[in-house]
Amino acid sequence: MAEVAGRNCHAAVEALALERSYRGVAGQDLHIIRGLDLRVEDGEAVAIIGASGSGKSTLLHLLGALDRPTAGSVRVGGTDIAELDEQGAAALRNDRIGFVFQFHHLLSDFTAIENTMMPALIRGDDPASARARAAELLHQVGLDERFDHKPSELSGGEQQRVAVARALVNRPLVVLADEPTGNLDATLSEEVQDVLFSLGDRHRVALVVVTHNHEVASRAERVLRLMGGVLEDV
Repeated sequence: MAEVAGRNCHAAVEALALERSYRGVAGQDLHIIRGLDLRVEDGEAVAIIGASGSGKSTLLHLLGALDRPTAGSVRVGGTDIAELDEQGAAALRNDRIGFVFQFHHLLSDFTAIENTMMPALIRGDDPASARARAAELLHQVGLDERFDHKPSELSGGEQQRVAVARALVNRPLVVLADEPTGNLDATLSEEVQDVLFSLGDRHRVALVVVTHNHEVASRAERVLRLMGGVLEDV
């Protein structure tokens, strides 16, 4: 199994000549991603917009080692995902990549701090240090009074802020966010935007956000449009 790379001179995440196709119901190949290139540096915030069905979520899954490309490569901190077996890919996802989805995917039986700690515990961190790190991040997202509340006792915006804290607990190289405010009203959306972008900058974490929301996209340093399976500057 290839070793998971740490922080170094490489890009936080990089895609080279990336392709992803699927076999359609009629037996034809459906080309979703076509020779796509992307490089995101440490601490850089990039937004990806595009029409529904253009492949934005597919691209995020490829960048996050949740899916394998048909051709081309994805590197996270210089580590080529294709060189990792399933165990190595799982370790890379947990250690070097944070995920924030439209629906928070918090574990309903666990409290806010337990949910935030979970990736660190999975990695094998000492429980006391994992809890301290989780507590600091929950403080940074403004949830000091919610440590022991379960997801059902939190508002939608609070749940998503826990998800942001959880994404950062292992000090990842990159956070991948798929429509992170898509399930929130305008006020809560703005709160989560503030948390996501300010913490990404504070912790020097690369951020790739897929969104239909142009207000969210405008917070990024670069905005790219996915069209015809490739990215273009906006």
